[in-house]
Amino acid sequence: MVAKRIGAVLLAAGLVIGAILLRGALDGDDAEAGTDPSAPTTMAPPRAASDLVCITELAAVCRSVAAEIPGLTVRVQPAGTTLDALAAVDGADAPLWVTTQPFPAMLDELRRDDPLDVTIEPLAATPLAVATPTDRAETLTTGCAGSALWACIGAHAGGPWTDLGGDASFRTVRPSLGLVEREAVALSSFGAAVAGYAGTPTPDPAALTADPAFLGWLRRLSGTVDPATLSAGTPLATMATRAGSLDIAATTDAEVATVGSGRFGVQYPQPAMQVEAVLAVPAGAAAPDGLADALGTAAEAAGWAAPGTVTQPVPDARTMLALRTLWRDATG
Repeated sequence: MVAKRIGAVLLAAGLVIGAILLRGALDGDDAEAGTDPSAPTTMAPPRAASDLVCITELAAVCRSVAAEIPGLTVRVQPAGTTLDALAAVDGADAPLWVTTQPFPAMLDELRRDDPLDVTIEPLAATPLAVATPTDRAETLTTGCAGSALWACIGAHAGGPWTDLGGDASFRTVRPSLGLVEREAVALSSFGAAVAGYAGTPTPDPAALTADPAFLGWLRRLSGTVDPATLSAGTPLATMATRAGSLDIAATTDAEVATVGSGRFGVQYPQPAMQVEAVLAVPAGAAAPDGLADALGTAAEAAGWAAPGTVTQPVPDARTMLALRTLWRDATG
C-alpha cells in the first residue's frame, strides 16, 4: 500500500511538472510569434506621401498649391494614362492622385486581386455641359427640343445644321466629346451622352451594343471630328481658338468660366450630371497636412463648386470601364 501511495504521489507530481513545462513552452511560442493577447499591438505609421499625380483638367489647381506644401512634387497627366499605369504598379509605390469619380473605383476594378483601397477626400464639383458658338445656341435648343440633347446631337452629327433649323452658313454639325480614352471630363461626358441616349442615368453598355441604331449613333458622334484636331487639348479650348474645327463641345461649367462664358451658349444635357474631383490616398499612405483643403480652395477659385453640389454622379466604375472600351473599339 505504501509503495502504491508513493507511486501515485510521484505520478501526480510528474503531471503537474509536465503541465507547468508545457505552459511555459506555449507562453514562449506566443511571445516569439507576437500573439500574446495581453501584449500591446503596434502598427507601422503610414508613409508620408509627397508624390502627387494630377489630371490635366486640374493642372493649374494642383500646381498652384505645390508652393504651399513643402516637399510636394506634382506631376500632370491624363486620367486614363494614370489609370493604366497604376493598374500595373506595386501598391506600395502608388502616389496620391487628384482625379474625378469614379476613377479610383475603376482602378480597384482593374486591380481586383490587389486593390489599392484608397481613401477618398472630395475636393470640388462641376456640372457637365454642352457649349456652342452663340449664333448656334438657339438653333440647337429649338432643334433638339423634346429629345435628350446628346441623343439629338449624335443623330445629326455630320449632317447639315439646316436639319436642325439652322442657317445654311453654319454648314456641318461637328460635335466633339474630347479624348475619351484619356481625359476624365471627356469620358464623363461620354457617360452622360450614353445615359441621355438610353434615357437612364445607369445605362447598360452590353445591351446597347446589341442595338444597331445605337452603334450608328456612336459612329456619328465619335467620327465627325478627328481627335487630332483638338489642338488646344479640349473641345471647348479648341473651339475658342479654332472655330472652324468644331461647333459643339462637351465641357463643364468650370471650363466655360475659365475660357470665357460670354463667348458661348451653354446647355445642360439630361440626365444632368456633375463631375466630382477627389484626392485619392492609397492605403498605408498619408497626404500632407492641409493638402485637401488647399486643393479644394484652389479648385473653387478656378470655377468649381463645393463637392456637396453633386446630385447625380456619372455612371459607376464598371459602366465607365465598359464605355471606355466601347469608345476604343468604335474609334480604333
